[in-house]
Amino acid sequence: MIPVISLHAEHPDAERRIADEISDACRTTGFFIARGHGIAPEVFDDAYTQSLRFFRLPPATKREFAMRTSTARGDNDYSPYGHSALLSENAYAYTGKQNMPSDYVEKFSVGRLILNDDEELPFPADESGAALRIALKRYFVACEAVSGRIAELLALALDLPRTFFATRTDTSNDSLRSHLYPGTDPEFVNDQGMGEHTDGTLITLLTQDGPGLQIRDRSGRWLDIEVRDRDSFIVNIGDLMARWSNDEYVSTPHRVRLADRRRQSIAFFKLANDETVIECFPKFAADRPARYEPIRYEEFSLRKMNLLFGRESAR
Repeated sequence: MIPVISLHAEHPDAERRIADEISDACRTTGFFIARGHGIAPEVFDDAYTQSLRFFRLPPATKREFAMRTSTARGDNDYSPYGHSALLSENAYAYTGKQNMPSDYVEKFSVGRLILNDDEELPFPADESGAALRIALKRYFVACEAVSGRIAELLALALDLPRTFFATRTDTSNDSLRSHLYPGTDPEFVNDQGMGEHTDGTLITLLTQDGPGLQIRDRSGRWLDIEVRDRDSFIVNIGDLMARWSNDEYVSTPHRVRLADRRRQSIAFFKLANDETVIECFPKFAADRPARYEPIRYEEFSLRKMNLLFGRESAR
């Protein structure tokens, strides 16, 4: 349904082929499955095991680590750290749709500060909290490497300098969110695990341990995306690449429907530096006008996050 692409290039000529495969996927569905990434299976196993261990804590205990939307230093108002309870968010808001149902999903979120072991973050102050922090840090580092590799291949496909995206994302305030979706329940008002949305990212990396993810194709049909291997990344490009490519690369709407059993997933969001200007590449505006005005990433992100967290923009 969506292409499976190995990121491992055995020789230099293979790299261009992989880059072109990624570019083709970005033009059709905006999604592909990445394998051959070189990340050890235990990195995934530990992140899933320790996340589930946290999610199984009593609700009162988890409330002690409720998500705050600013970093410990306050240098970015929208870096999520900590736990989000069931029905505390809805993804529709991220796309500007208000008064929509909330999502049946728990989340534990971290950002770039997890790379600093001395940073005070909302983890339990015991062995389980230390284990969770170590596991999510390793996963975060792995995702930085994989997203960097994919960004490099995208630059190659677009005939840009190899470091084009790297130099525009090297201080980006990337985030990671570990999710727990319950199974369907007759007491729930619907089966909305996560509402329909697109990602405001350069690249999103997702892994999962069960069904539920759906993408909407260009005819409007919802298609199930099932990947058996928890260490295979489901990759999608987000709104930043759509803007850079004048929608030649597709930022595809997607959602999660609850299944008949519990589902875990972990999403990593590769963003851009605050000062990076997102504007259409000239090659994609040669025969049609640019659909989007140039915008600094910081402004773009604040607009999105203000919608998600229900705040009015200060701008």
